[in-house]
Amino acid sequence: MDYATSKGNKKYSFAEYMAIEENSEVKNDFYHGELFAMAGGTKNHNNIVLNVGMSLRTIKKQGCEVFIDGMKLEIEKEQFYVYPDLIYTCNDDLKGTDLLVKNPSIVFEVLSDSTALYDREVKLKYYKRIETLNYYVLIAQKEIMVEVYSRIENSQVWKYQTFESIDELIEFDRLGFTLTIATIYDSIEFAQL
Repeated sequence: MDYATSKGNKKYSFAEYMAIEENSEVKNDFYHGELFAMAGGTKNHNNIVLNVGMSLRTIKKQGCEVFIDGMKLEIEKEQFYVYPDLIYTCNDDLKGTDLLVKNPSIVFEVLSDSTALYDREVKLKYYKRIETLNYYVLIAQKEIMVEVYSRIENSQVWKYQTFESIDELIEFDRLGFTLTIATIYDSIEFAQL
């Protein structure tokens, strides 16, 4: 998803944010009192999210869940909440009425011009602090390019890999499955330069 501008200079409490979210047709990220409205995505963005989401649904382990687009992720309690494009979690005991995920295993973001810097810098910095997060995956929508940050087991050290060929395979060893680049980009059309 793309981000629209902040909703003015007003600071909101966490309670105000949750009340706004309950009645709003637009989803908002919440960062230390500021609201950032999320704008719609492109056709490629939507199709990539669907491709990855459907693939994860078929290979997920028992007790794990996959959420796309509309599930809120708590990064800092009552301070920082975002809507990643996809969340894969094996760590949350979620009920049907739960509004957010606190313990993701993988977070996926599809990059756009307006969010790439935010996803690569701000979110990366905060996502790395989530103890249950094993992988952070950034997916380009204008070219074949997937970036994967993988936590080195039982540490705060992360490995960085890029995948730029349709024939490559991403191994999520700690979760026991793989995802092909071909699956991610199935039916995706890139603009001719």
